[in-house]
Amino acid sequence: MLNSIRLRITVASLAAIAIAIFAANILIANLFKEHALKQFEATIQFQLNQIASLIVADPKVERITLTSQPSEPRWSAPLSGYYWQINLPDGQLIRSRSLWDSTLNVSQTETVGASNFYYIDDLSNQHLLALTKSLSIDDGKTKFLLTVASDTKELDKAILAFQSSIQGYLLILAIVLLAILFLQITFGLSPLAALKKALHKKALHRFHIGEADRVNGIFPVEFNPLVVELNAVIEKNSSIVTRAKTQAGNLAHAMKTPIAVISNALEDKNISDKSFKALVKEQISNAKEQIDWNLAKARAATASKNPRLKTPVLPVIESIVVVMHKVYAENALKIEIQNPTASPSIFNGEEHDLQEIVGNILDNACKWAKTRVEISEAPYMDGLQIIVEDDGLGVNPADYDKVLKRGFRVDELTQGSGLGLAIVNDLVALYDGSIELGLSSLGGLRVQVRLGVSKQP
Repeated sequence: MLNSIRLRITVASLAAIAIAIFAANILIANLFKEHALKQFEATIQFQLNQIASLIVADPKVERITLTSQPSEPRWSAPLSGYYWQINLPDGQLIRSRSLWDSTLNVSQTETVGASNFYYIDDLSNQHLLALTKSLSIDDGKTKFLLTVASDTKELDKAILAFQSSIQGYLLILAIVLLAILFLQITFGLSPLAALKKALHKKALHRFHIGEADRVNGIFPVEFNPLVVELNAVIEKNSSIVTRAKTQAGNLAHAMKTPIAVISNALEDKNISDKSFKALVKEQISNAKEQIDWNLAKARAATASKNPRLKTPVLPVIESIVVVMHKVYAENALKIEIQNPTASPSIFNGEEHDLQEIVGNILDNACKWAKTRVEISEAPYMDGLQIIVEDDGLGVNPADYDKVLKRGFRVDELTQGSGLGLAIVNDLVALYDGSIELGLSSLGGLRVQVRLGVSKQP
């Protein structure tokens, strides 16, 4: 597996360079070969025209002859690789001295003026390129075939020499491209190195010692989403750490009171065993409530910004209603879920936190209700709205804010710690929600909670 960006780019670039060099070698070699062959053919064509211009009809012997021998000396050297031959209709031949006692196997062409190129391989192991053209003189009375042939050895040598040269140049080009590739990769990936340095030496290091809250620096636009996400993670972690420190301090401070009360009771020689046990039990209960309170806040603080947490709302409400029916069975309360939505809403958070919110609101309503409690959940704008109403005595509007604070109880004689709605208030705030108290249509208290959710498609 290629898990390195540098390695992936290197392998892909090397493959591209190799393919490009290989293709260029074949293409350039073929282009040169084609061009050289055309030049070679043009030379043969010129030679044929030169010889044709020397051919005349000799009326004395009633045959054709050359006014003079061609100027090219290689046509006179035996088996030089340069040949010409005239085929007469009666089968007679007029040949260049270079053919010596050999003849060319000529490709017959019937149409006057027609010509064609072809190869001949049966002359002294030479590979010849020949051009034969059908000509006539003396007003068409005399027809003949004129053939000019040349050995392709020099052409083949030129092509091989060019191919060797171009391969050398392409090799140099490949080396240059590899050097450029190395520089390109180094330069192109330098922002990653800068980002790593910024994270290691600045952001993460300072974050570990509590000084950094962002990754700062100038990075390519392609890195902006990554930098934004990293900054979001750092900010979230910083927020969690800060909140954890605060909650730890709050918990430590809250535990001081029960510990101090128990310590003072231990020093009091006049307290009876029964009173001491009752006091210890009460303070332990208070300490447990404080621990549960802070644990709930800590858990919600961690989960409230996690988009991956999804909790169906209606099943949680239904399960809590079942529990409340059992807890308050002696009160014979009627607890109803009003108009459940056809498409279930999803709470963006932990199920336990939703249970805490709904459970505390329902528990508070059941505690004060006379006969009836109603709960409903429905979409609200881009979020979720949960409403709980009871037919109890209600709460004085002047005490709405107090009810949402820890420890406040409307009736001191009623069993409870006064933390129910206060816990709901804190949890809702951590999920960027809101809680409102008002008069219920049933005559008691109406609690309305709004939380951010996403609807299922």
